[in-house]
Amino acid sequence: MGERGVQTIDGLVEQLAESKDALEEFLALLNALQKSGILPLLIGIVEKLDENLAFLAEQNAIFIRNVNVIYSVLSGKEEVGNVSLGELIRELNDPDVRRGLHLVLKVLKAIGSASKKS
Repeated sequence: MGERGVQTIDGLVEQLAESKDALEEFLALLNALQKSGILPLLIGIVEKLDENLAFLAEQNAIFIRNVNVIYSVLSGKEEVGNVSLGELIRELNDPDVRRGLHLVLKVLKAIGSASKKS
């Protein structure tokens, strides 16, 4: 090994000695993350970062679209005409309507549950 290699190793050893406390804390953090199961999760997230970001972007777009629809209806920008009871019952055959109604009922249940705890 040449003189330059020895100097590099000496410099690294010196930096390690100066950073002893920080390195010990970092290793303790890594051990805690490993024991709790969070480290493998973080590794998985980073390894599939592109896929995770694409999924989050898609979910965000769906959320924004839904909020825009709700806003349009509530602000009166989308007109809702008179609807007969028969039309409402026919709408219940639509899977999207049933899913939406189920979500609304879950929200109402959560609100009711939270209100009796107060």
